[in-house]
Amino acid sequence: MTPPPEPGARTRRRRTGALARPLLALLCAAICAGLAVLLARTSVGTASGQRLDQLILSGAQDHQGRLSHYAELAVGTVSVPVMAGLLALALVLVLIRRRLTLLVPLALLVVGANITTQVVKHLVVTREALGPGIEVTPNSFPSGHTTLAATAMIAVVLASGRLRALLAPLGVIWTAAAGVGTLVLGWHRPSDVVGAIVIVAGWTVLVLAIDGLHTRHRLARDATRPGRGRRRRDASRVTGPTAESTTLLDLRTGAADRVVAVLLGLAGLAGVVYGAFELATLGLPLDLQDAAQQTSSFVATASLIAGGTASWMALVLVLRTPTSHRSSPGDRVP
Repeated sequence: MTPPPEPGARTRRRRTGALARPLLALLCAAICAGLAVLLARTSVGTASGQRLDQLILSGAQDHQGRLSHYAELAVGTVSVPVMAGLLALALVLVLIRRRLTLLVPLALLVVGANITTQVVKHLVVTREALGPGIEVTPNSFPSGHTTLAATAMIAVVLASGRLRALLAPLGVIWTAAAGVGTLVLGWHRPSDVVGAIVIVAGWTVLVLAIDGLHTRHRLARDATRPGRGRRRRDASRVTGPTAESTTLLDLRTGAADRVVAVLLGLAGLAGVVYGAFELATLGLPLDLQDAAQQTSSFVATASLIAGGTASWMALVLVLRTPTSHRSSPGDRVP
């Protein structure tokens, strides 16, 4: 029978895992920042990017089918009362779970992403028509509606604890549908929606990185602190059915997260590859009046938006600091 690992070895493995996640999250945040800059320069700042945006937008507005119908219904829920309700739900979940330390990261995520969107839209990016057939409108990159929906959704998922394996796929469907709905109603161009999702994804992984580094610092501090205090001694004596059931529950929760992350990752990869391939194989030069090109480009963009949202959520489930890496109330020394 293999002897159980020494406490020191377990602590070293936990600290190593607690460092790998935030470093990967920081890398993902840098990639998101680069993608947002690249998207703004190509879709807003070049004639070919504006023509592709215009083609897709025309296809979205003229599309008749279930995709556009459900997307229009979804974007209709992106209202102040609904967003306030989702954020209030996130707050209630945090209070019920007694995870008050989540309040600052979640607030930073929601406020940071929405402020970034407004600053980029009104102060950083400017738009002018660079070719014939391009509608002359003020800059709308990135989408404020999509940013608001995505931040409210991810706040609920991160605050939901063991329910996140169920809420994450539902959040992906609703966020992607709401983003596509802004195209159907003509509120935003496709690059606006993609840019908003990239910005929220960047803020999400940045907050996860900060949380992971804070957790690693706490683990290192606790490892050097001698056990003392009634609550720490009592926690160290927890054995038997209670400890076993808690461990099994944590294992099931972690397994559910991994399964959902894999499924979302595969679905996201398929959506991104299909959408990118279809857009890359559009006949050139683009004919802005070609109904077939309009429809195919819109469907491809909807696939790209859904795939990107699913991939982002899969990353969140993978990079989130596990509960077992956080200090439980029983481990705190009064």
